[in-house]
Amino acid sequence: MSIRPRLPSFVVALCLLATIGLVAQQGADTANREHRVAFFGSSVPNGTGDETGQGGYTGRMRTLLEPRGWEVLNRSRGGDNTITIAPRFEPEGAPEPDTRYLTTVDPGFAVLALSLGNEGIMACASGETRRCTATKDEADRIFDQYASGLWTLVERTRAKGIVPVVTLCYTRGDFNEREYAYTRRMNLLINSWDVPSVNLLGAIDDGGGRWATGFVADPLHPNSAGHTEMAHAFVPSLFDALAAGKPLPRASADPGFVRVQGGSAAPLSFSPDAPMRSFAVSFLVRPSGDGTVAAVAGQTLETSVTQLAYGRQRRQIDVYDLAPSGRTRTRVGVIDERLTYVASSGATVVSNQDATDGAWHHVVLSHYVARGETLLFVDGELAGSVVERLQPDRFVLGGAGVAGFAAPAQVDYRDWMIHRAGLNADEARALYAGTLLQASLEVYAPLRGSAGVAGGSVENLAQSLSVVEVDTAGVTHGQN
Repeated sequence: MSIRPRLPSFVVALCLLATIGLVAQQGADTANREHRVAFFGSSVPNGTGDETGQGGYTGRMRTLLEPRGWEVLNRSRGGDNTITIAPRFEPEGAPEPDTRYLTTVDPGFAVLALSLGNEGIMACASGETRRCTATKDEADRIFDQYASGLWTLVERTRAKGIVPVVTLCYTRGDFNEREYAYTRRMNLLINSWDVPSVNLLGAIDDGGGRWATGFVADPLHPNSAGHTEMAHAFVPSLFDALAAGKPLPRASADPGFVRVQGGSAAPLSFSPDAPMRSFAVSFLVRPSGDGTVAAVAGQTLETSVTQLAYGRQRRQIDVYDLAPSGRTRTRVGVIDERLTYVASSGATVVSNQDATDGAWHHVVLSHYVARGETLLFVDGELAGSVVERLQPDRFVLGGAGVAGFAAPAQVDYRDWMIHRAGLNADEARALYAGTLLQASLEVYAPLRGSAGVAGGSVENLAQSLSVVEVDTAGVTHGQN
């Protein structure tokens, strides 16, 4: 017969309290899981290049989201691609020490943040064989490998009860047109998936698939300014909308429209509740004559340059700082029957299309703050561009938002969209063709059905909690 030693009563009490505390903590962790976001990717989401030590765009998202009740964790690792990240999704058996697994932190949401560059899409330089492609067939295979591997990661995430968000592919300092074309193609593909996404390329693209000047630390990574702009591409209320069960937006097929006739200077307006830099505003418009059809109010940005020592070799890099320098109001209007953009400087971009021919015309105004350029697309074609840097704080449809810039006597609208990223020519053509691009989409007001404008509110199908304001004076619903 064996005799067990009895534990003193105070030890039993301590053990009981510890058990109760552990159960309570587990319950708290389960509750917190619903507001826990883990960034799971490679070196850029891990913060590499951010010379300020703020954790890159992931750290900036933590600063944005934590006051809103969210916990943000970083589970990224430099150099990962769709193959090397797979073993880090969850441990097989006992976790390996110092390995950043995704599932071990039990997130409710995961931002899957990888790149085509790490996958090996680059053309091989002379004598190079690792993580590069020598032929188009090899590059196509890498493209397919990335798409398949990323989608597998999405499915694994969902199978664990985690809501996935995917970042679109971004730039590299050594990309050429070949790699840029694959990046744009991949981003259109991800936009077609049934998964929320964020358009990082639209925040820092120099127009050729590379980091914009002043926003780069080294060929593979943005500097602190680049990380800041990438963070601005996230819709601030995206995770709140996902937690509320708001579905991915779908393009409306309703034939209706909204008609604006006189009344308010700002029939429809939207003001973002967090700073926005790069953006794209798009809509279908059918104006009866000359006048302002849309406007963007905000600040112009002045650029100052700081030189800093970066990396082990303490190489000097330029870091751009963008600071507000004055109020401005840019606008899209019909001038002499042509759709025209009037920039902050007063410079104009004029399209060749007759806007008063009674047909619907598609407008995309795309602003890239990092490279300092605004582009006007009409019916899927580039009308031109101007140099400027803007920080918008109000978008208006149906007028200029202030007196003195009259709208056409009658103007019809459909499909008002506001993205938190610039859109390139491929994306503008896709929108014109009827493809809905959901990456970084903060506002999608179809303005089509009878519910499009009802009771002074506008339906916003984007995965955000953003609200469009309506002045119902002169705003009516129309049906083709």
